[in-house]
Amino acid sequence: MALETQSIGNPVPGGGEVAAEERERPRDEDPGGEPGTGIPGAEDTAETEPPAGPTAESLLCEISATVREVADLSQRYHARAEQREGVLGFLRSELEVLRRGERRGLLRPVLADLCRLRGDMLSQAGALPADFDAARAAGLLRSYAETIELTLESHGVITYVPGGDDRFDPRLHRRVGGEPTADPALAGHIAAVRRDGYLDIEANSPIAPAEVTVFAPAKATEGEQ
Repeated sequence: MALETQSIGNPVPGGGEVAAEERERPRDEDPGGEPGTGIPGAEDTAETEPPAGPTAESLLCEISATVREVADLSQRYHARAEQREGVLGFLRSELEVLRRGERRGLLRPVLADLCRLRGDMLSQAGALPADFDAARAAGLLRSYAETIELTLESHGVITYVPGGDDRFDPRLHRRVGGEPTADPALAGHIAAVRRDGYLDIEANSPIAPAEVTVFAPAKATEGEQ
């Protein structure tokens, strides 16, 4: 009995008082917990909460900066577009000048020949004799036609006259009339030439097809009439 009284009444060496203090300490003062809660680690949880989102004023500032940037980019784009339009307009004008010069260069020989032809016609008209008749007029006109023919040949264009035994070719001929015939073998052949044709030598294509009349069977011709 004496031993039991000593163990209860006297402090235990090496930690008996500490144990008593722990029993007497209230739960609100638990280390590592939030005061008044008794939950360990509550203060650490409060410190790790996410920060508040951006305010309306900061969002408006960002939107205004973005709008100003877009407006600046738009102005620079329109300025570059105006510069491009100016360059394109200048190039178009230069191209038109070059085209006019090219056309003038190509047509200059023809224009020179036409000028000479006009001069020849005026000089011949002034030197016509008083007894100038139709035969002489026809010969004079033929001479002018030959001059024009030489001018065309110098520029790659020749005249052609279809033969009487040639078949009608819509590529080279233009039908301006028909001639009835009783011979079936002549049907589709050229009967007469009304006007010569003009052929481009380099392209091998007619500039103006020859105007011709074509043989047709007599019955077909009467039926057309």
